[in-house]
Amino acid sequence: MLRYATLALAILAAAPNLLATPALADWDKTKLDQEIAAIERQSQGRLGVALLDLKDRKSWSHRGSETFPMQSVFKLPLAVAVLQAVEAGKLKLDQPITITRKDFSLFHSPLAKAFKGESNAYPLRELIALAAGQSDNTAADTLMRLIGGPQVVTKMLRDGGIGGISVDRYEREFQPQVFGLQGFGWDRTVDEQAFRAELKALAPKKRSAALALALKDPRDAATPEASTLFLEALAKGNWLRDPAHAAFLDTVITETKSGPLRIRVGLPLGVRLAHKTGAGLTMDGVNHATNDIGIVTLPNGRVFAIAIYLAGSKADEKGREAAHAAVAKAAVAALR
Repeated sequence: MLRYATLALAILAAAPNLLATPALADWDKTKLDQEIAAIERQSQGRLGVALLDLKDRKSWSHRGSETFPMQSVFKLPLAVAVLQAVEAGKLKLDQPITITRKDFSLFHSPLAKAFKGESNAYPLRELIALAAGQSDNTAADTLMRLIGGPQVVTKMLRDGGIGGISVDRYEREFQPQVFGLQGFGWDRTVDEQAFRAELKALAPKKRSAALALALKDPRDAATPEASTLFLEALAKGNWLRDPAHAAFLDTVITETKSGPLRIRVGLPLGVRLAHKTGAGLTMDGVNHATNDIGIVTLPNGRVFAIAIYLAGSKADEKGREAAHAAVAKAAVAALR
């Protein structure tokens, strides 16, 4: 664990005067090639990184065209798709959406944790904030079902010219399938305690084999380069017509507390970050995914998109997050 922190600190210490970065600088690509390769070795996983300057469109990537499991990163394009449905008159931000205990999804869900009674109604805007800001799985699955399913999100991306991101399953479906178990359809109530017991009871070889396949699965996956293109379109306002909707989503992903030790901690003070994280389970010493993508605004006004995906890492959580921080710091430092 110490070597991950040491690597991140070494990159931080090596960075020049970051706040004085010239607005028209190029990426120092040679330096990035060397530093990101070193971070990948220390991360003990497959690391994908893409950077895109939103002014001059200069870019750089490491494994940028390879696909990586998204985990909760998908909730950002999902939020865009829901807001597009609002703009199309199919939904209203203040309309109540009823959720019952049968609608609960697996794993992280502040909504489910605070749930009282058998059913509750939530304004649509609250569910969007829960999904995109707090990475709530129950809220995300409810929103996806409301707009017509995962294929609606993928179609939105394709219609917008983004071909390297695919959203294919609900959280309640793909999370069990990562380890070779049956997903929960909408005809099955999620029993998370029973699911965790079943997962724990699986033979380690079966879990590991299923995870190895999941790490190569093109479903619910994205390339780093496609992710930065999606973020560029988001920053330019291409996805949403109503500025109020764009401002709402921007506030949600800027004020989120998710992933404080990933990209955010690798940036200098005074930097604005609008982002979405994603993380999967670690079983038998291998983590499915630890991700973070976002739009970075430097104090000098320069804006760039960054996407970091780390798959199949054998490092612990601190090590994986230190890799993210180191990549973010190296990215800013590489601006001449």
